[in-house]
Amino acid sequence: MNVEIANVVGSGDLHAELDLEALEEDLSTPYLEYDPSNYHGLYVRVEKDGPLITVYRSGKYIISGCSSYDELNDTNEMFLRRLAELGVINEGADTQFAVQNIVCTASLGEDVDLNVLSIGLGLESVEYEPEQFPGLIYRPSSMDAVLLTFANGKIVVTGSNDWEAANAAFEHLKSKVQKLV
Repeated sequence: MNVEIANVVGSGDLHAELDLEALEEDLSTPYLEYDPSNYHGLYVRVEKDGPLITVYRSGKYIISGCSSYDELNDTNEMFLRRLAELGVINEGADTQFAVQNIVCTASLGEDVDLNVLSIGLGLESVEYEPEQFPGLIYRPSSMDAVLLTFANGKIVVTGSNDWEAANAAFEHLKSKVQKLV
């Protein structure tokens, strides 16, 4: 199985202090939630089950729940276009929007003995406490990624901001597992 993107997260900055109550009214979409007594961000969805945009009073925002880079960029463009229509920002404003994290899934294709793996990977780069969490957490020192490894061979790769880095981390783990078997 290949490394597949499950979630892409990006963030930007509108460089403006926002009145979230007014923005909630102005956006006029049925997929909004703002309850400052519960959380200080405004939740916006362009579509019912679409990506989640969390907007803060500071003007910073986060988009999560995208299954591809294209979906992330399209959601960002739609959001910024709508804010420009409302006069909240100028059209074409530089929000310094960037991918912050991707979450990928993969499989080793076989069951894994996590006790053996934790020792083989080196205890300094592994967290494995089965009483706390059923997976092994592996942080390779040379990579910007964290790999959650489960006994059934399923892997979750997070902490990277691009697919190539996530794939390299998975291949690294896969080669280590093959050497231990």
